[in-house]
Amino acid sequence: MNTADRYVDDVMRNVFAVAEDRDRLQADLRSHFSEGEAEGRTPRQVIAGLGTPEEVAAAFNAERELDYASFWQRLVAFFGDAGLLMCLVLPVLGLGLMAGVVGEEPGDIAIVWLIPFGLLFLAILGLGIFYFPLLEAHYGKTLGKRLMRLRVVRETGSPIGLGQAFVRRLSFYFDMLWVDALFIFFTDKNQRALDIVAKTVVAQEPGKRTPGWAWVVCLLLPAAAMCCLLCLIALFGPACQVS
Repeated sequence: MNTADRYVDDVMRNVFAVAEDRDRLQADLRSHFSEGEAEGRTPRQVIAGLGTPEEVAAAFNAERELDYASFWQRLVAFFGDAGLLMCLVLPVLGLGLMAGVVGEEPGDIAIVWLIPFGLLFLAILGLGIFYFPLLEAHYGKTLGKRLMRLRVVRETGSPIGLGQAFVRRLSFYFDMLWVDALFIFFTDKNQRALDIVAKTVVAQEPGKRTPGWAWVVCLLLPAAAMCCLLCLIALFGPACQVS
């Protein structure tokens, strides 16, 4: 990949716009390099005239209004993510319940199940901590946001960094998410308090709308997880009490 291609790719990574506008910008950028080459200028000289990829993308994004996600869209997306995490926790819980009914001596049970249960517990704990920030920093969206056609971006529309992703998630770690979320009703950009601190927003994907089935799926995920949880308790709970 040459210098011009890398520059164009860097610009496009920071652009938040519909496909038609993205294609137009990409064509304009490549035409600048073609004209520069015809005039005898090097790609670096062309880049010096255009500005950094971040500056070009920010100027392009500034010409477009972001469609900020509503409280209800964000809440349903969160339900979808919570349901997914609950489904991933179920194997650990099932293993723990099975440990209560396998074997005759409590000591034997602990030795047999302690290591796999501990490893799975640590894996789920890590998933709960890093699921949101890693996906939002790398893709701008989690599974719930992907279904709801939402993306987390900077206030300028460019992708967020890992530090911003962690900052905006602090209220989740310290069990203050609902207090934080109340700010959505009182801010122009529908931001949580920590969104304001991190300078991030949640916006609708350009040119896309949330399909009706996505609302249903996001709401069904936690419901399905709860049903599985109740089935596990009903299946193993009485046996644990007997043993």
